[in-house]
Amino acid sequence: MSNPYPQVTDLFLLGKTLKSHGTGGQLRLMVEDKFKQYFQKGTFVFLDLDGSKVPFEVSYADDGPHFVIGLAKVVDKDASDALAGKEIWIDATRIKARHRLSPRNTKGKWDEYAIHDTETDLVFPILRTEEYPQQLMAVIESNDREILIPLHEDLISSIDREQKVLYMEVPDGLLEM
Repeated sequence: MSNPYPQVTDLFLLGKTLKSHGTGGQLRLMVEDKFKQYFQKGTFVFLDLDGSKVPFEVSYADDGPHFVIGLAKVVDKDASDALAGKEIWIDATRIKARHRLSPRNTKGKWDEYAIHDTETDLVFPILRTEEYPQQLMAVIESNDREILIPLHEDLISSIDREQKVLYMEVPDGLLEM
């Protein structure tokens, strides 16, 4: 008997489930638009259930007013309620190269980095990262206060992994008193 689930050694974080949608087992998701393409009928996603990545087959995806998916064998509201608020992962080999460097997916790795603001030429060590809906934020200190800086790939011009520096243009107004 063959294993119906794909063998996966490396996973990539796509987003998370929010809550049930309707009564038929559908789930509303929080994912960046660029990652919605990975939710195709017949593909597998993995939900983090108590520290284990459990595979679920996608039965459909609907990008209407809310991004909603159906999962095989999740057929009622009780089952989908049990999956609310869970991280959703996918086989990393399916991810396009340009999506692999998404700051959200390397969030734990930024704590030892510094942000070099290319506009002001100032450097700020990252104290920690915090995850907000749709955005990973770096916490830095400037003028004796903590400031949240969005770690978005559109703001990051380059990354020096050897020196552990993110070169970016910090959005106007964030560093001002």
